[in-house]
Parts: sequence; C-alpha cells; structure tokens
Amino acid sequence: MIEKLYESYDDNNYYIDTNKKKLAHDNAGVISGLLTFFAIVGVIFVAVAMAFGSSKTPFYVYAPAIVVLLVLLLLNNLASKRLIYDFGKIRIYAFFIYTILILSFSFADVSTFRESRAIFFPVAMIMLSTIYMDYFWVMVGYKTALAVVFLLFDNVVKNRELFLNDVVVVVLSIVASMFCYSAVISVALSRHEDSEQLVKKSQTDLLTGLLNKISFEEKCSSYLESRVIGAKCTMFIFDLDDFKDVNDHFGHQTGDKVLKLFSEILKGYFHPDDVIGRVGGDEFMVLVLGDMPDGFAERRCRSVIHELKTTDVDGDKGITCSIGIAEDTQGHGFEDLYKMADAALYKAKEGGKAQFIKETFA
Repeated sequence: MIEKLYESYDDNNYYIDTNKKKLAHDNAGVISGLLTFFAIVGVIFVAVAMAFGSSKTPFYVYAPAIVVLLVLLLLNNLASKRLIYDFGKIRIYAFFIYTILILSFSFADVSTFRESRAIFFPVAMIMLSTIYMDYFWVMVGYKTALAVVFLLFDNVVKNRELFLNDVVVVVLSIVASMFCYSAVISVALSRHEDSEQLVKKSQTDLLTGLLNKISFEEKCSSYLESRVIGAKCTMFIFDLDDFKDVNDHFGHQTGDKVLKLFSEILKGYFHPDDVIGRVGGDEFMVLVLGDMPDGFAERRCRSVIHELKTTDVDGDKGITCSIGIAEDTQGHGFEDLYKMADAALYKAKEGGKAQFIKETFA
C-alpha cells in the first residue's frame, strides 16, 4: 500500500511537471463551469427548500452563500479575460475561488443542520480531487488548511459529540480524496502516454521507427526557416540500388529486414540531433545542420555504403545504395535543397550506382 502511494506520488509529480501549461488552462477553465453549475443548483435548492421544507430548518442561511457565489461568478467572468495562464498564478486564483466557495457553503450547511453530521465539506474535499490538478503535497496542505478552518467553526456551532463525528468524517474524506486524486492522476497519466504514443505513431514510419515523409519535411522546414543566413546545412538522399530485386528473389520479409538494417546504419552514423526519415519505399533522407569537417560527409557516405554492402541479410549480400548530397550556406528552403540533392542522386544512379555525388549552391 505504502509503495503504491509512493509510486502515485512520483506519477503525480511527473504528470504535473510535464503538463503545467495545459493544466493551467484546464484548472482555470473548469472554474467557470463549476461556478455556473453551483449557482443554478444552489438557487434551485434554496427555492425548493424554502417552498416545501420544514419551517424548523432555516434554509435562508444559504442565502449569503448564494450571494457570495453569484459575486464570484461575476468576478470570474471579468477576471477570466485577463488571466495569465501561469501554473503558479492560476493556483493562487483557483485556491481563492475554491476557498470562498467551499467555506461559505460549508458554514451554511453546518448552520442549517446543527443536529447532524457535516455533508457539504467532506463531499467538497472529494469533488476537489476531480476538478483541480496540482502537486500531491500542495493538495494535502490546502485541504488540511481548509479542514482546520472548517472544524474551528464547526466546534462553535455543534455539540462535542457531533463535532468529534465531523472531525472523523473530515479526516476520512481527506484521506479518501487522496486515493481518489491518485486514481485521477493515474488515468490522466495513462491518457497522456496514450496520446504521446498516438502522436509518435502519426509522425514515424512504423517499420523503421524513423520520421515519415510528412514529419520529416515539416521538421526540416521548421529547422531551415529558423536558420541564420550563412549557417551551413547538408541534405542527404539515400536510395537502395535495385531494391525490387531483393523483394523478388528473397521475399518481402527479407526486404523489410534490409530496410530496418539500413535505418539502424543511418542512426549509427548520424547524430541524434540530425533529422533522419524514411520518405519512400527504399528512400531515406538526412538533414544535418551545422558545419562538418572537410571531407567528413564523403567519409560518412563511404562508410554507409561499405557497411550495407558487406552485411549479409538472409543470404543476400552485396546490397548497395546511391547517395545524393546538397550543401548550402545561403539560406535555401527545403524544396531547393531537396531538388539539388535529388539531382545529385540521379547523377549517382546514372554513373553506375553504389556511389555518392555532392552538389553545392553557387
């Protein structure tokens, strides 16, 4: 049990740390809906209670809480347009709203039902766990502070026996709310991970794990647009020679193994910061930003060709690739670089394959 709580604590911290901007918007956004919901339900409750309830139960005590609620609703409508969606600032704003809302209705609840256990405050503690996201220790501290204020008022209004009952109920509700909060975080974290997986799948080639054509082009375009004029970049296009023969003679499973192998070769020879993608059936591209030592691109291409050629895949040995290279320091975009690299690749194919050709913008 303790180990599970500790894991939940770590999960909570991780989720908050990685989603602060989103949570700031979510925590602020839910306030408007909550205030509107409480305003409608509160007005209906008091109206029905005063019309059909017992005269011995002073439901008019809820009137100040309803007024406070309506004032908060008005203030929120004015403030929501000026909110700065910073996680820490939204926390202060949310705690201000929730403190006034919870305590005003809790005090009204205690004042109305002096001979029974508190209902609103324990429910509010659990409800808060589902509508507001923050660090675990912050939630515990905030709820504990609210509980102290509530119980001080409860002690004044109720007799000792009922007060002690309320103490037990409040403590249990806070403990229960922590378990509830842990479950909410677990579900949110699971959805977050699922969402990340979906994004990753939409951006990558399922066979090789490299970027797919669309993602490769988008990432390259983004990098190139932010490049300073004069900064060097190099684009490589790799095309496996006669790859159709591999599929025809050895089967598509062997062909898939070759593609996976080649993707690993590229990842081994290029830096993780370089942009690597599979942009076609047997066509791969790499974008390298920044200077490379003289002759480094050529040596890298020779190494790629050699390793691919000397690797045996299901008895198929001697597979080669042709490479087109485009170098630029003049700030050209993706399309220009691609056209030049593709033209260089065409020359490499026409010149006998298993070689590389490099072109540079004049």
